[in-house]
Amino acid sequence: MTIEIVNYADTESRIKNFSKDRYVDPAYMEREWQDLWRQHWLLAGLVSDVASPGDYFVFDLGREQILVTRTSTSDIQGFYNVCQHRGNQLVNDSCGHAAAFRCAYHAWTYDIDGNLSIVPYKERFTDGIDQASLALKKVHTEVWNGFVFVNLSESPEPLHQFLGPMKELLEPYHFEKMTVVEDQTVHLDCNWKAVVDNFSELYHVDFLHPQHKSMVDCCNDTVRLFAHGHTGVEVPGATVNPRFPVPKEPTAIQSVQLQSIGLDPADFEGRVLEVRRAVQEQKRKVGKDKGMDYDELSDDQLSDVWQYNFFPNAILSFTPEHCWILRPRPHPTDPSRCEFDKISLVRFADPQTATSKDAVLSAGRHYQGASAFLPEDYQRPERDVFHYDAVIAGEKTMTDTIDQDVELLAGVQKGMSSQGFGDVFLNEDEMRVQHFHNEMDRLIS
Repeated sequence: MTIEIVNYADTESRIKNFSKDRYVDPAYMEREWQDLWRQHWLLAGLVSDVASPGDYFVFDLGREQILVTRTSTSDIQGFYNVCQHRGNQLVNDSCGHAAAFRCAYHAWTYDIDGNLSIVPYKERFTDGIDQASLALKKVHTEVWNGFVFVNLSESPEPLHQFLGPMKELLEPYHFEKMTVVEDQTVHLDCNWKAVVDNFSELYHVDFLHPQHKSMVDCCNDTVRLFAHGHTGVEVPGATVNPRFPVPKEPTAIQSVQLQSIGLDPADFEGRVLEVRRAVQEQKRKVGKDKGMDYDELSDDQLSDVWQYNFFPNAILSFTPEHCWILRPRPHPTDPSRCEFDKISLVRFADPQTATSKDAVLSAGRHYQGASAFLPEDYQRPERDVFHYDAVIAGEKTMTDTIDQDVELLAGVQKGMSSQGFGDVFLNEDEMRVQHFHNEMDRLIS
């Protein structure tokens, strides 16, 4: 593992223990709400879900709900999802399109710009009513690379400053050109930080994800640590884990990757470690003909899997052709529970540049679709909400990898509450976990 500290002075001790209280203590949860969730930029949703004026989605965050809509001037704006009359929740659907937002209780109605436009029987307010002052309360809203961010504080720093160097590093992936193919939310019996911890280290991969030894090299990863608690890890892909015996023939996932770009796996018998470079070169050669433009990306980016964590709770796992948005959200009152979102995006091929509709470029190991072209009957999938018990019962899946990742977290949470456990103890492979909690310590006394 290579660790790079990016554009800030790392004055924290390298590895230190920290108390389990942050996972189980309601008092800590309250400080977290005040000092973290109400102060930081948060990834709320996708620009594609508010493509036209009147489109909206609702972002649930603990005890708050934020209504995000595209206004009449085509701006994207977030509001507290609460009627200014008696505090009723204004919008009950998770997403949709509206000409106006009408409260179901007393029919107070707001236009898509958040202005109070209709007050039934307003003459019965004996002191009059100032509709202009009763507009929906705004939250700070900014857009970057296809994502909508909101901030509940009074005067936040600009989003580009919060993202720092990650903004420039990740813009060439053009997430805004990707399309939602799956949207899931699972209820987990663990603290939201246990989810972040899991997706902040590769120490567990050899033991929890046996299938990964045939597709990525977690030994030679690059870890990046940024200001504000952000982290990244870049993992060589289209290869195998050198901790295990190298197979004579390409693995199943390598074979799919080779075939999808016109290469014969049989040509790599005895040359499995050469597959990664061959994939990079072939993608560069045939990408545009197959409707995929890789000009802004390095050769390593064409084969490798990157995962970048946006502090506090947004995790992006991606290749040039796909992205998973992984986002644990806190429970309103219970530190031992959370909601975990997994939104899957795919960058479909551009039919205008592809030489043939039969030229199919694989969308990567996280999406094995029949075609790399957007289906003509595409409809944005609805969000599927379930408890993790449904995964255990075999009724739902979030892919083998994610199922394995969250399988043990309820047990982790129970262990955190045990008198037999005190402090969290980390090693160098868990440096991203340490960096995340260093930022938590800085923010929360």
